[in-house]
Amino acid sequence: MLTSIPIPPGNDSDQPVLCIPATLFHAFPDRTVVLRAADPAAARALLGPQVPARVLFLQLTDLTADLGPLCNWAEGLAIDLLMADPAAELPLLYRCTGLLDRHPVRVTVPLLPGLASAVKLALSLGLAVRLAGHQLTPEVAAQARAALAAYLHNPTVAQPVEPFHSLLLAFLHDTPVDLWSVLERDPAQVLILDDQGEAVPDQGPASAMAWREALVAIGVASGVTTGAPCRDCPWLAPCGGYFQWPRPADDCGAQSLFAELHAAATELRASLAAFSALPR
Repeated sequence: MLTSIPIPPGNDSDQPVLCIPATLFHAFPDRTVVLRAADPAAARALLGPQVPARVLFLQLTDLTADLGPLCNWAEGLAIDLLMADPAAELPLLYRCTGLLDRHPVRVTVPLLPGLASAVKLALSLGLAVRLAGHQLTPEVAAQARAALAAYLHNPTVAQPVEPFHSLLLAFLHDTPVDLWSVLERDPAQVLILDDQGEAVPDQGPASAMAWREALVAIGVASGVTTGAPCRDCPWLAPCGGYFQWPRPADDCGAQSLFAELHAAATELRASLAAFSALPR
């Protein structure tokens, strides 16, 4: 089972992993990379028959592309399917299931209308899921709760939905978790570059740690009054202000997700303890 597509915190020089267009692969010969490509055939031609170990996985940005080149190439290479519009692209997930014969596959679903249906379908097809995005509108927050319910309560689900999966385990075992890291959005760990090789400006704060500290500070951070939404939030430690980016004064809309996951972990812990206490 694919629990997640791992992103190490950096290479031997403590440099972040680079998420780059496949066309820039040779521009960074000594870096660990995630490659983005719209055309699987072009990526295959670029990398050759043996994918270098420094390529962690391939992000496919066009779900309408011909998937044939991926079905008989680079067995074991993880594939991340990037949805742009979950409502419009929902039917395209069916054609991606053939990749599972040779690859671990994950679907990255943006926090947009249609996400609940996309998550439910991906799980039914045996695909892991990562949610992408930050602040939730009321409509999207409701869909996120529906996706969480599907993850928690559908007994046929066998793949993770991030960040729900990592948060549930962290609450269950009372261990720390960092949403920026789980969702691969901390630029100190994963740096996203555009087609010109420049850092994408809206991927997140320059420092996730500094962003968290600014949110709990009293006063002004970067010219924006902060502190009120996050300072007293019981979920600040695992969230780190993830759902407060980039508008710190807005309602994040995510507190109910954390509360439900914490309650589920508490219930699961009690059930495991009761099972352990049964006579053998």
